[in-house]
Amino acid sequence: MTGYKVFSGLIAGLLVACSAASQPESSAQTISETPVSILPDLPLERPSDTQFEEVLTEYQRMNDRLERVSAPLRLANAHLCPHVFRDPGFTAHALADYPERLQGVAEAVMGLKPDGIYVRSVRRDSPADAADIEIGDRVVRLNGQYVLGGRTMKQFYAALSRGAFGGMKTRMTLRTPQGQDYETSLRSDTACDYPASVFFSQEINGHTDGEDVFITSALMQAVPDDVNLALIVAHEMAHAIAGHIDETPSQALELEADRMALVLMENAGYDIDAAIAYWAEASHPHRDLQDNSESHPSITARFENFKKERARILDIRVRGEDLGFD
Repeated sequence: MTGYKVFSGLIAGLLVACSAASQPESSAQTISETPVSILPDLPLERPSDTQFEEVLTEYQRMNDRLERVSAPLRLANAHLCPHVFRDPGFTAHALADYPERLQGVAEAVMGLKPDGIYVRSVRRDSPADAADIEIGDRVVRLNGQYVLGGRTMKQFYAALSRGAFGGMKTRMTLRTPQGQDYETSLRSDTACDYPASVFFSQEINGHTDGEDVFITSALMQAVPDDVNLALIVAHEMAHAIAGHIDETPSQALELEADRMALVLMENAGYDIDAAIAYWAEASHPHRDLQDNSESHPSITARFENFKKERARILDIRVRGEDLGFD
C-alpha cells in the first residue's frame, strides 16, 4: 500500500470526516443501503485538536487492518496481475499533504515539519519492518541522495516505485523523532499494483476504479472477521485485474470476479471454506438487496458459483499444478 495515489485517500478521508460532509459512493458493488455512522459528526468549522486526532487514529487503525488483510493477496498473486510494483512495506507523508487549516494540528500531533517526508505506516513482516524502520521517522536520504519534502512528494514516490526500490537493495538514511540519524537498507517485494485504502462514508460499500480498491469505513466496521474482508478486497481486485471497469456491470462479471477472488485468496493462504460459508446462510443480511439486483447475482447463485470454483481449486491442488484463473 505504497504510492501517492493511495495516500491521497487518507487526505480525502480526513477532509470528509472533518467537514461532516461524507457522501455515499455510487457503485455497482454496494451491498447495503443502510447508513452506518462510525465516527461522531464533526463541525464544519475547524475541528479541535482532539477531534482531528481521534479521526486520524481511527482512520489509521482501519487502514492498518486493511493493509494487513490485503497485503497477502497482493504479494502472493503478483504473477497473475498485469500491473505490479516494488513494495518496500511502508508509506510516507508530508505536512503539505494535509489541508492548510489542519496543518498546525498535524504538525503538533504527528511531528511533521514543512520540509520533510515522514514514515506514516510500516507493514508487519515487510522489508521495511525487517529494516527496523519506524513510524514517525523522517526519510533523509535514498541511495545517498537527499530527499526533499513538500512539493517534491509526487516525484519522491515516483522514484520509490520506478527506480530506487527496484530489484536491488535500497540504502536509506532516516532520522528518528529524537533527531538521531541511522542507516538501513531493504530489498522491496513485488506485489500487485492494486492497493486498497479506506474512504470515510456511511454507506457499506467496496469498489474499484480499475487502479485502486476502496473500502468504506462503514464496511470496515460491518465486517469484523478478516477472512470475509479479504474476500471483498479480492473481489474488487479481480474486477481491476480483469478490466471489468470498462464493461457494463452484469451478473456474469460479478460471478467471474467471485471465482477469481477465491483463486487470489487460496494463493494467499486464506481459508476459502470459511469465506464461502458466509454465503450459505438462509438468513443472509443482504438477501433482499442481492436477490432484487439486476447487476448482481442472487445469494444462492453466488453460493453455487463459489462451490463450483472451490471444487476446481481443490482438483488443481490435488494434481499439484499451479493455480490460476480459469
